[in-house]
Amino acid sequence: MEGDIVVVENQSAHEWRNVVITVNDHFRGGSATLAPGGRLTAPLSGFQTAFGQRFDRAHQSVSKIEVAATDAAGAPVALTWAGDRAK
Repeated sequence: MEGDIVVVENQSAHEWRNVVITVNDHFRGGSATLAPGGRLTAPLSGFQTAFGQRFDRAHQSVSKIEVAATDAAGAPVALTWAGDRAK
């Protein structure tokens, strides 16, 4: 997190595909690809639930962020950030 921006960095040597970022188990966003060494930045206001509710930083805090993707070899990529309890 950088302020109200979610930042995901691909520190691997492989492209990630179908990158899905989930905030607090319900709000989703993402990108089709993330290049090796690339950085994806997304404002929290752009994340929404399946019902179209947008993340409202004025009324909600971020407790968990999960990143799911597939690398170029087809292997799953899974990252979890849980505030001070990063995994």
